[in-house]
Amino acid sequence: MACPMSATLCTILSLLPYNLEYQTPADLASPKQLHDGDVYDFIIVGAGPAGSVLANRLSEIPSWKVLLLESGGEELKLGEIPSFQPFLSQTRFTWNYTTVPDDRICAGAPCLWVTGRGLGGGSLHNNMVYNRGNRHTFDEWEQMGNAGWGYEEMIYYFRKSENNQDPLISRDKIYHSTKGPQTVSQFPYVDKNVKKIIEAFHELGYPDTDINGVNQTGVCLMQHLQKDGARQSSAKSFLYPIREKRTNLKIVTNVRVTRVIINPQTKEAEGVEYAWENKRDVKGKMFARKEVIISTGSMASPQLLMLSGVGPNKTLVPLGIDVIQNLPVGQNYQNHIESGSLNFTLNDTNTMMPNDEETLRDFLDYFTKRRGPLASEGFFDVSAYISSRYTDSSYPDIQIYFYPRVIYESDNERKEYLPPMCYYNTLSAVVFLMTVESRGYVTINTTDPFSYPLIYPNLLSEEKDMNALIDGYNFLLNNFSKSGVLIKNGIILDRTPLEQCKQYQYASDDYWRCHVSYNTAPVFHFSGSCKMGPSDDPTAVVDPQLRVHGIKNLRAADSSIQPKIVNGNTNAIALAIGEKAGELIKKSWIKNDI
Repeated sequence: MACPMSATLCTILSLLPYNLEYQTPADLASPKQLHDGDVYDFIIVGAGPAGSVLANRLSEIPSWKVLLLESGGEELKLGEIPSFQPFLSQTRFTWNYTTVPDDRICAGAPCLWVTGRGLGGGSLHNNMVYNRGNRHTFDEWEQMGNAGWGYEEMIYYFRKSENNQDPLISRDKIYHSTKGPQTVSQFPYVDKNVKKIIEAFHELGYPDTDINGVNQTGVCLMQHLQKDGARQSSAKSFLYPIREKRTNLKIVTNVRVTRVIINPQTKEAEGVEYAWENKRDVKGKMFARKEVIISTGSMASPQLLMLSGVGPNKTLVPLGIDVIQNLPVGQNYQNHIESGSLNFTLNDTNTMMPNDEETLRDFLDYFTKRRGPLASEGFFDVSAYISSRYTDSSYPDIQIYFYPRVIYESDNERKEYLPPMCYYNTLSAVVFLMTVESRGYVTINTTDPFSYPLIYPNLLSEEKDMNALIDGYNFLLNNFSKSGVLIKNGIILDRTPLEQCKQYQYASDDYWRCHVSYNTAPVFHFSGSCKMGPSDDPTAVVDPQLRVHGIKNLRAADSSIQPKIVNGNTNAIALAIGEKAGELIKKSWIKNDI
């Protein structure tokens, strides 16, 4: 593909694939790191945000031996650059799942759904957004029978992790803390056009807001998991500072847990079976005196449970898996829905298309001072929260954000190029539905632990979800695009109909339904497939203590336990789940170990 950027930037980007795939000596893990049959107090499977927090908190007890097993490797320095986020997908830092095709999304083709792989999990490649979600969602969790998971209780766990470095936001001690391991702050660089977007929302009556404070409705510079212009993964926050200091914590990468060992008579989890990623014929077992905790995410956690004999009879029996506990594992699968490609053209003074000299300046600024455009995500840094017809301003269900794009003409064709996020010549508005009614499921059709599970997302199966998206598009068309601030600054909505939807009147409900079916992008907020609920909830997999129903000494602690997906980005809630899981486990065992 031709590169429409400066020659200097094109050369730099051509070198990225090699650098992103480079493996450090630590990544080429040796089977000698584990001794078959060793016994630990706790075995944590998965070092994503929740697993990283959990390993940190459990290893605070010096007498407890903790083993953290992760199928991926170490993060690279290049992954720290905020504007390089688009280049981190479909690399060795990600699992690249595909969904079962569905005509309602991704133009009827399989959607690519990417999750994190490596120490830090999703925090290695996501957009670093720190958005906890609305208090009403957590109160709904509690009303479902999950005592201790209401908002007033959960705010403690959010604050426990947080080290908020924003001088204004951090003043609010009710909602924020500066004492946790996870640095949270706004990017040090703010794009010139981001300020115009904020002014446009002000013109429409939307105030500045702290999305993690008392009210969400409004507009804001997003809070990010970053420090001094560099990505701050959960591994960097919770694992790297302690792994050389705590001899009771062992972290092993590039090892795949293939099954939880569960005694079928006592229904107790006893340990795990594993195989090495780069030497799959080298296998072994590790045992847990106290507990095994699964923290591998909303696709891999249900897959591992089912391979271990915990799941629906109708799924396991045909595969020859002995059913130890019949539970609705994989059901209640949820994801946020986003739909984009509502483009705004920019005049020449608004674009960010650097020449060679400007490119060199930007890279020099970043690598010497962690400042400049590369220390941001361009238009993506600003976000607004509004309400559809189904809710009010106390519980906004739509997030409006903007994605920077480079669109150009080549060989009489309109093409798109993927540069760092700080460079663009087009603004693409995205409608992001935070409160979803649709539910899908995750299942397996093989006993091979190295195969991907089957994902039936079932997005937009509920009419309410589609109508809410349409409300978002109508807001952009009828309100936002008419802002005097935008028009004055040459930021103009491109009203060209989508080619595949020209048979419908532009901006009619039928047009938007067609538009959505071709422009529903993957959101990496996979949730709910190991639902939390009390023992009398037939749809629950774990109880409010995160213990798998019917199985002793086995818990799940990641985004999969959400009974209803939070109406915010899911990294923050994963951290809080890890914090709460750590406290629940400590309360279960400390009294017995004193």
